[in-house]
Amino acid sequence: MQSVKTIDSILWTKVKLGDLNAFNQLYDEYVDILYEFGIQYTNDKDYVQDCIHDLFLDIYKYRRKLSDIDNVKYYLLRSLKRKINRKFKSKHKIFSTEDKNNEIKSESMSVEESIIQSEYSSEISAKLSIALTSLSKKQRKGLSLKFDEKKSYEEISAILGISIESVRTLIYRAVKKLRNEIEVE
Repeated sequence: MQSVKTIDSILWTKVKLGDLNAFNQLYDEYVDILYEFGIQYTNDKDYVQDCIHDLFLDIYKYRRKLSDIDNVKYYLLRSLKRKINRKFKSKHKIFSTEDKNNEIKSESMSVEESIIQSEYSSEISAKLSIALTSLSKKQRKGLSLKFDEKKSYEEISAILGISIESVRTLIYRAVKKLRNEIEVE
């Protein structure tokens, strides 16, 4: 068990230094473990996958600020659980019916809030459409299979004729590129 910690610690250190191969290794090593762990908290498989992808995006994005850790697996599991819980909490806040003074709020949004929300959604959709054009044909096909047709990584692997690990990487990089494109604009 000591050697596993050492290998994970080495990978973690390399990730902090920006080593993309180490990052991909860490992802490949833990994605299935994290998925199995995540679905214990919610039956929404896509939501768990999104949380895992968000976790790894955050790790890579903030790699220079990461602390040295002794137990990478524990850190990842704890971070995923926190991410799943945080997203659920934020979802519930949107639908909260009481304010700080425990006064009942109206459950329906004002007309102004509805217009703002609609404009925001339209803006995000437009940015996403533009960002999709920056992806390769294979990345667009992979995303379509994964998110539109709800195919598993195994099914996508068979359709595209690439390994399951390559499918995971393809999807990860496509999602990362989309998020970067949307944030930049």
